[in-house]
Amino acid sequence: MVAVTAARLVLAAVEPVSYDMFSIVSLVSDKRPLIGPWIALYPPIYLGMLNSIQAIQQWYLASPVNTNLNLESVSLLFRLPVLGFDVATAIVLYYLGKKLGTGDSGMLVSLVWFLNPFTLFSVELLGVPDVVATFLIVLSFGFLISRRVLLSGVFLAVGTWLKLYPIFLLPALLLIAERQRISRRCKAAFCVLGLVGLFGYLSWILPFGLLYLVEYTPVSQPLPFMHGASVVDASAFALIAFYFLLGMFARRRGAPAAMLISTLLVYYLVSNPYPQYLIWVLPFMALDLVVSKDRFRAVLFAIFYLLAFTQWFFVSSAFLTPSRFSLLMISFQGDLPWFSQLIANILDWSRVRLIAVLLLPLISSAFYACAFVCVVDVSRSWFAGYAKRHVVREA
Repeated sequence: MVAVTAARLVLAAVEPVSYDMFSIVSLVSDKRPLIGPWIALYPPIYLGMLNSIQAIQQWYLASPVNTNLNLESVSLLFRLPVLGFDVATAIVLYYLGKKLGTGDSGMLVSLVWFLNPFTLFSVELLGVPDVVATFLIVLSFGFLISRRVLLSGVFLAVGTWLKLYPIFLLPALLLIAERQRISRRCKAAFCVLGLVGLFGYLSWILPFGLLYLVEYTPVSQPLPFMHGASVVDASAFALIAFYFLLGMFARRRGAPAAMLISTLLVYYLVSNPYPQYLIWVLPFMALDLVVSKDRFRAVLFAIFYLLAFTQWFFVSSAFLTPSRFSLLMISFQGDLPWFSQLIANILDWSRVRLIAVLLLPLISSAFYACAFVCVVDVSRSWFAGYAKRHVVREA
């Protein structure tokens, strides 16, 4: 853990600036209305070092081999908070693994989280607060299974205030609370705290109009169920149908972590959000793998994240597409990030189109099929238990 943390600390300084980190600076520099609680923390970090548009573009375009100490310091300061939450999540998962399994289980769960390449890609490379919301939800889950409902609700509220997605876990968390035999009064307080977090999220995004609910920023995911101010997406009905199945069949069976896994994967399938959002489900996948000791599920999850990593490599290299290349040429007046220049120099446009048109759709299709299989696998025990009870009743 110490060695990997030290390596990530070095990578946090020398890794190229992500598009999301550049967008955070642009949001503040352009004085756009949508800021959010996480972006508000950044101006003191970089305003003294990136005091002009030219300096910001130099920071974004610089390659690892020619980044000066000033720009490396900015990159390190940007990524240092999320690196801290990355380590904190591994520590919480260690104690959760011990609680649900053994001491060895705790070590294994934390290592599955911390040594997974997707974690490095989602946390340190991007430098956005998805890992912070993940940490808060893991804490909320841990306090809930420890029957400390009010603390669990507080962390759920803070996580929802920061990112929208934790509120979609509320039905699954309430079912877990019911299985823990939590009193109705405590469950009501838990619901109220979750709604307080939702109002907190809406308080900083809605004053600038409903349009921001369907747009992406580095600190907020677009609401997947709206295509405009009054158009509801059909995916909302798919998620409601899933909640109905969850309430009908998972009330008495199924591991608590599996309930959260299925909820997050269904949300991902119906909303098609950004690839880094898969970091939300990874802690619960690690817990489920270690506690269930299911080898098939271990292989399935490994394939799932391999496909996710591969898909994200092509998506994050969307500079491969001619339209994105032209857009960047206009934005940076002929300059491109070092990795885009490298790709453009190595590949001619015929090969670029071949990769973009053929390979990416195949990988994406395989990834979504694997996600669907993961949902079926983690939820099949609910229906098996339901069928078994009816067979016994008939007998």
